[in-house]
Amino acid sequence: MEGLVSFIAGALVIGALGAWLVTRHNQVALERLRQARRERDDARAELHYRNEQWDTVNQTISEGVVLLDARGQAVWLNGMAVEMLNVSDARGRMFAQLAWGWQLDALIADVLARRAESLSQIVVKDERAFRIVVRACMIRGTLGALIVLSEITELQRLGRVRRDFVANISHELRTPITALRILADTLAEELVDASPARLWLTKLLSQVDALRQLTDELMDLARIESGQMPIKLVETPIADLVAQVVERFRPQIERQELALEITAPADLRVLADPASAQRALGNLLHNAIKFTPARGRIAMGARAVGDMIELYVQDSGIGIPAAVLPRIFERFFKLEHARRADEPHSTGLGLAIAKHLIEAHGGKIWAESIEGKGSTFYFTLPATT
Repeated sequence: MEGLVSFIAGALVIGALGAWLVTRHNQVALERLRQARRERDDARAELHYRNEQWDTVNQTISEGVVLLDARGQAVWLNGMAVEMLNVSDARGRMFAQLAWGWQLDALIADVLARRAESLSQIVVKDERAFRIVVRACMIRGTLGALIVLSEITELQRLGRVRRDFVANISHELRTPITALRILADTLAEELVDASPARLWLTKLLSQVDALRQLTDELMDLARIESGQMPIKLVETPIADLVAQVVERFRPQIERQELALEITAPADLRVLADPASAQRALGNLLHNAIKFTPARGRIAMGARAVGDMIELYVQDSGIGIPAAVLPRIFERFFKLEHARRADEPHSTGLGLAIAKHLIEAHGGKIWAESIEGKGSTFYFTLPATT
């Protein structure tokens, strides 16, 4: 009997323990479920917040954005891209089907083939201008392309307004400047060489010449930028190009007793507009002479680099501070503190004109410099085939 009682008591204890364990397990499971629900709700709230942020950015961004997969098919477009391309059903379609006539297939193919990380192009469509940038990106572990479309119609219009304004002002200033020059020359003929008035008149003539140079270069720059100065490419020997430029500046070179080294192989030829190329090279040589002390050294030369010819003008002058080196091709930028006292007034347009002339040939121009040791200016022109 006692054994039965003990058995029943043990069973009751085990049952109670089991019940407690089940209850405890259920409570833990319930708490875990509640925690999972809280985490789910937090994740949903965070996702909702992120979606709101993305929607806000998507609605306010002024650029069109198109995401392409590895096959070049549209995966996603933002609202501005839909508006710019004037499409409704875009996903799964090739970009050429969305933007017919834009001729971006080559850019997209180069990016998707990893031949370039980023490429850009200007496209004009229905009197609207767009700057298109195609960049490589990763989509779920595979290579894709991100296309950013920026409308620059207004920027181009403002650029035309600025160029027209500069050209008109330069043209209008030519008449009074010419009249001032004629009057000053007439007065100079009536004055005694040693008189104070003659000295003042000489200074007046110098300032009139500086104004005339400024208006001429402003007019030329406006014409170059607007495409009104045509570039006629002809086969031109590099040696002839360099020789003609050097001959024009030889009096200044000899006056400063500068050592000039020229390396221009006779077999190198470029496709260039001779007058424009000579002007660009002449502007660089003039700069080198201007910033090189007497009895310094200037080197000029050329070499073949792929399908381009690279020309350079190197000097042993004062150099250019690293902080301002990126700005030297800007209009009106001048290193006035470095200009010699006997040097004529500079407009600060010479390098800007050279840059536009070289780029009009399809070339590039850049500079390297060490302050206190000199500068080297490089530019490229297409080689003859």
